[in-house]
Amino acid sequence: MRRLALFPVVLVLTLAACPAEKPKPAPVAADTTPADLGAVKTAIPPAAPDTFKPRPMQADIPPAPPALLEAVEREQSFSKFCYQEFGQKADPSLTGGVAMVVTVESGGITDARVRADTWSSRAGKAVNSCLNEKAALAWKPEPGAVKPGRYVVQLKFRPS
Repeated sequence: MRRLALFPVVLVLTLAACPAEKPKPAPVAADTTPADLGAVKTAIPPAAPDTFKPRPMQADIPPAPPALLEAVEREQSFSKFCYQEFGQKADPSLTGGVAMVVTVESGGITDARVRADTWSSRAGKAVNSCLNEKAALAWKPEPGAVKPGRYVVQLKFRPS
């Protein structure tokens, strides 16, 4: 008797679990007639004007005078440190160079910034940061040896 009482429950669960076969939709015919897409109206807004303005390199900045280059060479251990610690540790095959704009005033170097670089990988950006932070403090030309102004100092780096 118990089995007969369970029969309707099992029958209902079986019918509920089996999905009914759905009829397949009729295939849609593809429209292959040629159309002029230039006549299609869109809701895309017009392009915004380009706001990028490249920062011009100042070609009027002269190369560094010999007295400034002597100070840079005398303190080359500083630039080598930046290259090895921040560049080569991230990329042992890092090569490239930088062009730094150095500002000299009557009291010495007041600013030195990387203006352009030619690094072989992104690891060079960390070298640039180190040079920007420490170059003005490390390079000490003889007092009065370099007249006030802005100068370009070129540095090249490669694995030794």
